[in-house]
Amino acid sequence: MIQTQFHTNVRTLRTDNGKEYFNSILGDCLTHHGIIHQSSCVDTPQQNGVSEQKKSSFVEVARALMFTMNVPQYLWEDAVLTAAYLINRLPSRPLNFKTPISLLLESFPHMSASTKLPLKTLGCTAFVLFTTIIEVNLTLGL
Repeated sequence: MIQTQFHTNVRTLRTDNGKEYFNSILGDCLTHHGIIHQSSCVDTPQQNGVSEQKKSSFVEVARALMFTMNVPQYLWEDAVLTAAYLINRLPSRPLNFKTPISLLLESFPHMSASTKLPLKTLGCTAFVLFTTIIEVNLTLGL
């Protein structure tokens, strides 16, 4: 996705020492694509500074959303995705108070359509409209 969407290559994958990152499938894939795998030392989250901070930000916002809206635990994944959506649209001091999404669109304007999805309240009732079924029923007189 990075190659097709952003026209660049991943050169390095930096991970912690989780077992999920050390297997032959991932290793073969990284080698095939010429990607260097760097891992941090055991029990040193300080070496993963930015990713640990971002992860905790997503988790904190997701928890706040779930608590505020009284959302059941099975929607945890959606809460994290909503948190990421919100955080990517908030001004950031390290980015000179620009939003991450605006900087992305400056470099890759062709992605603007997928970034303008309207935000809905987490946990609200939603209805899905299947327009193709309605059109077929109308043409068939059902």
